[in-house]
Amino acid sequence: MTKLANDTLSLWQEEGSQLIQQNLEVFRNLVTQAKDFVDRDKYDMAAVYGEMAATYASGKHCGLFVSWELERILLSIGKKALRSNTYSSENCSSHAMPKKVLHVATSMKSIGGHSRMLWRWIQQDTERSHSLVLTRQAPTVVPNLLKEAVSNSGGRIYQLNTRIGSIISWAKQLRKIAINADLVVLHTHSSDVIPIIAFSDKERLPPVILIDHADHLFWLGASVSDIVVGLRESGMRLAQERRHIEPKRNVLLPIILEPTQRVLSRAEAKQQLGIPKESILLLSIARAVKYKTIDGISFADAHVPLLQQHQQAILVVIGPGEREDWSEAIQLTQGRIKVLSETEYTRVFYQAADIYVDSFPFVSNTSLLEAGSYGVPLISRYPYSSDACGVLGADMPGLTGNLVCVRNLEEYTATLSQLVENTEFRLGLGEATRNKIVETHCGDGWQRSLNNVYSCIATLAKVSSIANLEDKIALSELDVFLPKVHDIDIDDDKLIQWHMSLMPTIERLFYWFNLLKKNSLRQNPLNLLAPEWLRSRYYLLRSHYS
Repeated sequence: MTKLANDTLSLWQEEGSQLIQQNLEVFRNLVTQAKDFVDRDKYDMAAVYGEMAATYASGKHCGLFVSWELERILLSIGKKALRSNTYSSENCSSHAMPKKVLHVATSMKSIGGHSRMLWRWIQQDTERSHSLVLTRQAPTVVPNLLKEAVSNSGGRIYQLNTRIGSIISWAKQLRKIAINADLVVLHTHSSDVIPIIAFSDKERLPPVILIDHADHLFWLGASVSDIVVGLRESGMRLAQERRHIEPKRNVLLPIILEPTQRVLSRAEAKQQLGIPKESILLLSIARAVKYKTIDGISFADAHVPLLQQHQQAILVVIGPGEREDWSEAIQLTQGRIKVLSETEYTRVFYQAADIYVDSFPFVSNTSLLEAGSYGVPLISRYPYSSDACGVLGADMPGLTGNLVCVRNLEEYTATLSQLVENTEFRLGLGEATRNKIVETHCGDGWQRSLNNVYSCIATLAKVSSIANLEDKIALSELDVFLPKVHDIDIDDDKLIQWHMSLMPTIERLFYWFNLLKKNSLRQNPLNLLAPEWLRSRYYLLRSHYS
């Protein structure tokens, strides 16, 4: 297996280098088209192509983690399209510690660490009022927990894409809302152009913080962010080395967790789930995309040797749902691999677990932390030869010293066997993990880290010009592995379809007819012609009456 892993990584390096060159050509073409639209004063289309370029780069790695050329294009859109708009501020006072925080997110879901980070932040940080702007929320419904957190803090929620308009008009609205805040915090998706356009001119605006929740991907926003908040050390190293974020503007803030209260013993939780209490339960929870089959070896396959060796062991995986390529492994283990779809109701599973196994090849840091907070020992695979690929592995402040990382499948099976067989070792490691996580990621410990971020932003001048920064393509170990670990199925037609609703009416019709010539009406339905705001209102209305 070790040789296979080494051979696989060598192949990934070769293929990754080729893919990066191909991806870079597509990305540069999209950036050029965005610039052309700016030169023709067609700012809405320029913004759409800017977002298409960023969407492509975050899904198809092209040797960049930031593009200063694209950032400058978006800044120029904002300065030209918003230049005649001035707003008076109701809140011109300055606070060393902010009182009114405006969070900006693209969309929020009830499942996933990204959303949980936001509403737990608001719940914990009770000394401030927190409002939220959602740039592209519909069709997803805003989670009730998030609504309650914002309301209880004295803030309100704004959904931009339910308003009649376009990217430019929504950026104007965001700027108008932001002026009355003491601090703006960006939780936006990697390709969201609206904040960069809105905050292109920093005059009369509060400081801007960007949460680096997608530290392994290309993202937008470095040009308008006064501080970039890293969630882990590996992401901060990458931000400084590859995104040119100054160390003094790169601050650590651990992911926040709710203090866990175990209400069930492991035996009681297993009984609720219909699992024998004498079994050893291995648990893994992540989105389906994080469980990718590599060289014909699925996540389920990787556990067959252990499950065959230990008949009392059971593996439960929440997230992937039904997977055809896992069926053979399930048969070989007499059904002791159980696979479920995504759900937000995971607490009983965490309380039942004896060992938590991380998703692969894409880690799930929030799930690791949540499992560890229940006193469950954690194990994760890191097949890379050096720390250069740190952002592809699992690391968090609260995991340091306790997370078990292994290099290959032989070591993985051996370590899991030790945890299965040695109850004292398993329980001791779980308890040490829980203590470190609670100390770092919960309550007063986390609040101290947040207060440090607030204090830091109060001492820094706003970010300076990016005029002298240039795009630098790299083919490091991390770069060449990324196209194999994280790759989204994107082509020209899909990019157009995904972004068509953001285009002005004439261009939307033009692109739709072009797609119709290439493909059938079934592949390009009439609903693609609906503008974003209309679709969003429809989904909002439907959710209201459902």
